[in-house]
Amino acid sequence: MVDMWEVLEPAVARVWPKVPDSLSEAERERLEAEVLVALRALETARGDAPSAGAEGTEGADGADPVEEAAQAVAAAFEAYPPLGDLLVAAFDALVDGQERFGPDAPPPSWGTALRSLLVPVLYATDRAPAGGSGTSAAYGGDRGQLSYGEALVNVPDDHRIGAVEKPRWWRLRFRTNPARDTQLGDVSPLTAAGFAERARGHHLPGDDETPRSALVFVHGYNVSFADAAVRAAQIAYDLNFTGLPMLYSWPSKASVTDYAADGNASRRAVPYFQEFLRHVLTDTGVDELHVVAHSMGNRVVVDALADLDTTALPEGAGRLGQVVFTAPDVDAEVFRQLVPRVVRQARGCTLYVSANDRALAASRLLAEHPRAGQAGPGVVVAPGLDTVDVSELDTGLTGHSYPGDHRSVLSDLYGLLRHGHRPSQRYGLARVPHPDGAYWAFQP
Repeated sequence: MVDMWEVLEPAVARVWPKVPDSLSEAERERLEAEVLVALRALETARGDAPSAGAEGTEGADGADPVEEAAQAVAAAFEAYPPLGDLLVAAFDALVDGQERFGPDAPPPSWGTALRSLLVPVLYATDRAPAGGSGTSAAYGGDRGQLSYGEALVNVPDDHRIGAVEKPRWWRLRFRTNPARDTQLGDVSPLTAAGFAERARGHHLPGDDETPRSALVFVHGYNVSFADAAVRAAQIAYDLNFTGLPMLYSWPSKASVTDYAADGNASRRAVPYFQEFLRHVLTDTGVDELHVVAHSMGNRVVVDALADLDTTALPEGAGRLGQVVFTAPDVDAEVFRQLVPRVVRQARGCTLYVSANDRALAASRLLAEHPRAGQAGPGVVVAPGLDTVDVSELDTGLTGHSYPGDHRSVLSDLYGLLRHGHRPSQRYGLARVPHPDGAYWAFQP
């Protein structure tokens, strides 16, 4: 099934500021209702697919539900000329814009194929093997024991920062094309020892003054293994990260209807993630491990680090570098209680928040308590934690995927992870006074 969510939603967001100038208030409200329903239907269809990015499954009437939902989004705009043309133009601009890996050359361990780079992502997961055919079916949403491996992700050489290239249904590209699409390739399970050996075998730049570094991405709710691996590779690519990309994937059901199940699975994953951290820091030769968590994945990271003192690992073990909490779907009060145990272990800790995150607003309603990723009067500010408010950025209709999608946020992460720059040294951030100290905010 073709997964268009990550391409179509940013195109809608790009066109949306032009809507008030083209429609009456009643027309705008009608269009907004139609588009939100269609986007939710697209997300549901995407979650129900066997694997995101795989060739489509058809419904009882022979129709592809992902394609139908995507066409519904386009039809809603086409009913109000010239918005339909603007949406197509925005979509094509996102697809056809070009970004290259730079300024540094890609690591030698990154292979090439056609017009693409093959990014090796070392992974650990407590998902059960799916037992199906094809690389995307390597792991499903069932619970398993901790296992390791390496996934190769194809990133085209015309990749644009913040995008995950997929086939374009309205250009009749229904099959993936390695020369143009970001997609999961080979998945090779490894033993724990094999994982460590593979990590040591990768060329990692480093010397007495520059640590050999790795970056582990921990995904959030409603994410398949394939999507998680692709996102980990995309972030490493976009950050021009020359260390070792890694992924920790816990058993999300990859369905919008399984929020509660995902929440339970994230809690179950904590001891497995702790075991993974010990293994990376003590057995792989990595001097410094950066951690980037998104959404519900922050529950795994916060709980694991609050109950694991990585500074007490044996002499010669690696240490935590930057720990980055992006849009955390974590109870804000719990986050405040636990984060002091984390900040003392890491070289730096950063929290990205937004007042426009609709996914976290929905989570807050369900939990009846604010989330740590929400900005506003209750924004989390704590000693040793750099809080960055992205509310002034255009982060799309859901406002939740900005850590991997938004150029300004990725640029900020680049300054943080590649150079260790503090917020005062990074572009576009202003200091905002707060009763608990201060936080930082992107300027409009």
